[in-house]
Amino acid sequence: MVLIVGGAAQGKREFARRELGVAAWSDGVIGAENCIDGLHRALRHQPEAEALLERWLAEHPDGVIICDEVGCGVVPMDREERAWREHVGRACCRLAERAAAVYRVTCGLGVRLK
Repeated sequence: MVLIVGGAAQGKREFARRELGVAAWSDGVIGAENCIDGLHRALRHQPEAEALLERWLAEHPDGVIICDEVGCGVVPMDREERAWREHVGRACCRLAERAAAVYRVTCGLGVRLK
């Protein structure tokens, strides 16, 4: 599995298409495609996202996961927003440990972290 992280609108999906050959993706949900674009949204809106993600990882060992970095910047006043950001960050840490490669994309340019 490959994990791609970076800020919003930084070209992560285009990087995945160009550099990794991604042709189809689930947008904001953990679906059947070999790429999840918007893991941060799936973790917020999709019930049982953690269990779905584990099943997806078993079914797509060569899959690609794209996630916005949501923990940088101003800390939200709302407790639920802070908890969601922490949840996304911890999920990305767990995924990075398991990933074959991790990229951070800024301005469409990917830097391999792992």
